[in-house]
Amino acid sequence: MGNFILNGLGFLIITTSIQVQALDCSSDKRCVCRNINGQIWANCKKLRLETAPSFSSEVMGINLADNILPRFPTNLPLNILYLDVSKNNLINVTKDSLTRYSRLRNLSISENLLHTIELGSFANSSDLVHLDISGNQELTLEVMPNISSDLRNSSSIRVLNFEKLQCTYGVSFIIKRHHTAFLKHTHLEELNLANNRINSLESGVLTELPKSLKYINLANNVLSFGIYLLEFGDLSNIITINASFQSSFHQIGLIDFFTSCKDTKPGQCANLAENQHGVTTVKKQIKLPLLTQENITVFLPPNLKTLYFHDNLYKMTLQNFVFKSVKTPMLSRIYFQNNIIHELNGPITGIESVVHADFSNNFCSYISPRFFEDLKNISYLDLSKNALGENLENDVEGEIFQNLFMLKTLNLTRNRIVRLPIKVFRNLMQLENLNLSFNSLSTFTVPVSHMNRLSHLDLSNNQISSLSRETRDMLDAISQRNILSLNLKGNELRCDCENLDFVKWIISSKNINFLHFDEYVCSSSNSSGIPFSEIENRLQMLEKQCSSYTLIIVIMTSLTIVVLTITISRILYRYRWKLRYMYYVARENYKINVYRPDALPNASYHFDAFVSYADEDRVFVINLVKHLEREFNLRLCIHQRDFIPGTGIADNITNAIHNSRKTFCIITSHFLDSYWCMFELNMAGMETIYSRNGETILFLVALERDVMKKLPFSFMDLIESKSYIEFPEGGDDEEVTAFRSKLADTLRQSI
Repeated sequence: MGNFILNGLGFLIITTSIQVQALDCSSDKRCVCRNINGQIWANCKKLRLETAPSFSSEVMGINLADNILPRFPTNLPLNILYLDVSKNNLINVTKDSLTRYSRLRNLSISENLLHTIELGSFANSSDLVHLDISGNQELTLEVMPNISSDLRNSSSIRVLNFEKLQCTYGVSFIIKRHHTAFLKHTHLEELNLANNRINSLESGVLTELPKSLKYINLANNVLSFGIYLLEFGDLSNIITINASFQSSFHQIGLIDFFTSCKDTKPGQCANLAENQHGVTTVKKQIKLPLLTQENITVFLPPNLKTLYFHDNLYKMTLQNFVFKSVKTPMLSRIYFQNNIIHELNGPITGIESVVHADFSNNFCSYISPRFFEDLKNISYLDLSKNALGENLENDVEGEIFQNLFMLKTLNLTRNRIVRLPIKVFRNLMQLENLNLSFNSLSTFTVPVSHMNRLSHLDLSNNQISSLSRETRDMLDAISQRNILSLNLKGNELRCDCENLDFVKWIISSKNINFLHFDEYVCSSSNSSGIPFSEIENRLQMLEKQCSSYTLIIVIMTSLTIVVLTITISRILYRYRWKLRYMYYVARENYKINVYRPDALPNASYHFDAFVSYADEDRVFVINLVKHLEREFNLRLCIHQRDFIPGTGIADNITNAIHNSRKTFCIITSHFLDSYWCMFELNMAGMETIYSRNGETILFLVALERDVMKKLPFSFMDLIESKSYIEFPEGGDDEEVTAFRSKLADTLRQSI
């Protein structure tokens, strides 16, 4: 059987963790009595008692909860300290109900059928520390003046629980100054006004609450905006404010149809005036917010550490708010989840002390780059269950989280994220936990190498098929420094040749802890999902399959390269002279346009003919040129005399051909063996085709017998068209003179 100890509020609960001694302390043998640390406790809970049994005088704590007592028990030990009579059928508490229990410290009369608590009921309870009257919906908050008046001189009271004293579906209530005025001089630390359909507080209520107050609970009401909000800054020692569940829907229960709602009845102490009891109130000048076109300044309680403002039905945008306090703010935790805050614009300044922020499930679709501008100390940020996918996708410069240098935990689960920019987390060097689960990511390429403390990365339930080599390398590097847990559960992981390295990486990684590894499923084009726990057999088959594919790919790639190389080589070889010619002509034209822009190209030719010959035939050619220039007044170009020093041979040849009306080649065996002679022959052929509109400018002079038969096949058309002259074999003077004359006539035909 369990033992008795005090819960956090001082009332009896059952536990088995403390050794106690069983005793007989009650007239009802069903009550369980225990000696706990020298004090006797009696548990008579859920015994269907209609009257309270008698107890020995040594009993310090009695639990009579969950019975059917119709009246407050008056036969309990005088020195009782703890009493729980919750969940009974008590209707009234009179001024005589507690008179004999002057030492009572903790009292719970919650969830009864109370209609009234008379003035003076707690007048003799100067030692009372904790009072709970919650859950008496027919009592209403109009009972507060009676209780606060009775406790006005108490130096012991610390906790007052007035939760759910109004009907769930009654009219709204406004807390007036007379409801709480008598508490001003107490040492109250916790005040619970939750679930009372409170709509507003009269100006001065918060200002006149005791300065000792640390916790105030206004949750589950219907609070509207009003001037009272500005008075929270006067709660100098408040640590926690709970304003959650405002205007929330309450499920209708059968009991609601039978509850006699009396929340419109007049106050139970209407004739009670503050000055009749020596209590006076002074109207204090309220600090109005500083309103500008740019921001709103709000004054915070100087010692506030935690603010609960979640599960409200307020539709809003967080704009530019400035929070101020009489000293450095201590607010460290804010809970704004489950609201309808569709935009976080900000900036929010003055609460740089915040380290924990929860904005989850807010239908939020936009966060301004300035919102976190002054919240640089946040270490925990929950933005899950919003619609930030498009907003984050457009943050290509990583401006939204750029100031969160101290962030350790970031939760972005269920945000409809399809893609993340490279720089989105660029300044999160201290990040330890990153949750991106339940989104629509198909790839994860965000750099994480700068997150040296990353220990948990959740990518579960996305559409990821594999992780890139760069991402795997970054995760491996991090896992070398600290233990890294990675969750890839619920993704469409692929087991194919393309992702073979990724599959091997998962299996062989020793420093990365893959969470829920047994639930990973790998699929391929020709097989259904295979659990990763059975992947080793599949991996062997996959390696064999991929190796054959690799060989085929290598062979086909090699063949393709060889074919392309041969084809390109043949094309280049076939058109080699054309390409060379076009290159040198373009180069020459470029030089003319750049260095001689006033030159007139093609206006005239510098030479009547360019003579191409082998150096071994130099004597014959020079003699021939002298006769032609002297006797026939021709201007000829030969390389020994007319080429420009300092210019490349190919450039000189191309320029000579291009600037001469004709080109004739002295064909000998030496000519056919010379690279540059053949170059000149081919360049002249290209000039004929591409620069002279098909006009024949090239003709040949055969200096040796049968030498023409040795010409390349591409020049056979010159032989067939008789575009060549043979030098007379005998060397007779008349024949030589006739040869020179015929050659001169050929050169002068187009002059």
